[in-house]
Amino acid sequence: MLNIFKKEITHFQSLPAKMRQLLISFFLYATAYPIISIFINAYIWRNNNNLSSLVFFRMGQFIMVPLIFFANGIFLKRYKINKLYFFGSVIISVNIVLIVFLRNNTLLSFLIMGALLGIGSGFYWANRNYLTIKETDEKNRSYFLGLLFSYATLIGLVVTFSVGWLIVFGLSYQVLISIAFILITMSGFIVLRNKYQTPRINKLFLTRPGTAWQKKRLIHLGLGLVEGLSFFVPSLLILAMLGNEGILGTLTALSSVFSGVLIYYYGRKSNINDHRRYFIISVIMNLFLSLLLALFFHKLTVILFTLLNGLVINFLWLTLSPLVMRNIDTDSLSHEEMRFGYIFDSEIFLNIGRVIGCFLCLFIAMAVGDLFSLRYSPLILGIMQLFLFVYLERRKFPV
Repeated sequence: MLNIFKKEITHFQSLPAKMRQLLISFFLYATAYPIISIFINAYIWRNNNNLSSLVFFRMGQFIMVPLIFFANGIFLKRYKINKLYFFGSVIISVNIVLIVFLRNNTLLSFLIMGALLGIGSGFYWANRNYLTIKETDEKNRSYFLGLLFSYATLIGLVVTFSVGWLIVFGLSYQVLISIAFILITMSGFIVLRNKYQTPRINKLFLTRPGTAWQKKRLIHLGLGLVEGLSFFVPSLLILAMLGNEGILGTLTALSSVFSGVLIYYYGRKSNINDHRRYFIISVIMNLFLSLLLALFFHKLTVILFTLLNGLVINFLWLTLSPLVMRNIDTDSLSHEEMRFGYIFDSEIFLNIGRVIGCFLCLFIAMAVGDLFSLRYSPLILGIMQLFLFVYLERRKFPV
């Protein structure tokens, strides 16, 4: 075991210095992420006890993110990418502090808080996505993403389990958010103090994308349909059906153990030709879990759905991202200034899917009830996703 660990450390140290610095920055963000996702959801639910507040919060985020991607493309003509990355991390940090330390009790206030998070997330992820594509290539990309996803899931084990029970035994959300503020700010600072190539920006909107990229647009839209719900549905199912933050943290931690090992192994051993097959398997697995939840809505199926949902979403991203990055590398080979345009374009369609998912979830909740929406929304959106992907498969677009 020690030899395996040393071998992995050596492999990590063999990566280019800039790539290692990016990974460390991403690791710090991943450490704070369970706090700003799972436990922010829990905080909003505990203080308002209705699904609408949380859906408005996430819709504000999803609507704002692509708008900020566009603004970020304009700012990149004047400011360095590491400064905009740092700015995004600071806005995220400030936002989560405002959520906990200010009193928010109206749908409008949650929409505004979500929009502010979307501003920070837009600046952060626009530049992070570009840096990931720019600083990796097909030889090390699967390893880079596999290591990142594995760390994110395994650190989620420690953070979600310990934080969940600490909250139950008296830890205040204010202390928790202060820790997340420090971690995310440090994440931004690591990139700020390094020199990364700022992209040359020409057009931000793609006017004549190739057929392969047209397929990627619709895949991102389909991914957004189910991925948007993963921001809040699993945690709300646990809180509504099973109890408290301790159970929420424990189940999320168990999910992290299972998915972390599989994701790292896949990232270490897979190649570009494996991704399409495992993406399809992940889509089918998501639909099966959603069907199980809808047909047998009780504590056991909620536990199973929660344990496996994170794994499925991570595999969807892990298997899609290398294919998207290869497409961007190929299409921007002789037009480097269009690279960021592809990143922006993919974010538009991803967030269209997320917003559609949130609207459906909100509509069902307001028409029938919160629990009904939590039960059936994942299945309806999973079926919509499957029909979209079957359509793409029949059209025989190139990969």
